[in-house]
Amino acid sequence: MRALLLIAALAGCERSSAHTGAPAASESPAVVDMLEFGNFDYAERMKLPENILRWNGKRVRATGYMNPGRQVRDVKEFELVMNKDTCCYGSRPKMNHFFQVVMKDGATNFTSEPVTVTGRFVVEETWDGDWQLGLYWLKDAQVVK
Repeated sequence: MRALLLIAALAGCERSSAHTGAPAASESPAVVDMLEFGNFDYAERMKLPENILRWNGKRVRATGYMNPGRQVRDVKEFELVMNKDTCCYGSRPKMNHFFQVVMKDGATNFTSEPVTVTGRFVVEETWDGDWQLGLYWLKDAQVVK
């Protein structure tokens, strides 16, 4: 009888996200200020500060400006930068001054207005040979404003 009750109880339980490694569906994104992520002198392959690493793997919500490169419609990946000076005018921002955004589904269109983006924050130095592509990533992202 005890075995039947245990089986019935387990059958009615949903798997927890901790068990599967998947994020909880109801996880609300934490609001982050992009200034916090650029508030130190970054050097390639350095150990990053703990206040940055604590966000790794968390869902976040950040506001900044889109730097889509050359594409303005159906943008699936772009840099979210802190201010317009590093958006479209002048040189590329410092590596720790932008989030590389990878859209979850679909795409968005370029806007010169501030945008708010939610996504899974990932700290990952990514390289293409000697060219560093990114440090901070917002994966499975959505533009919400």
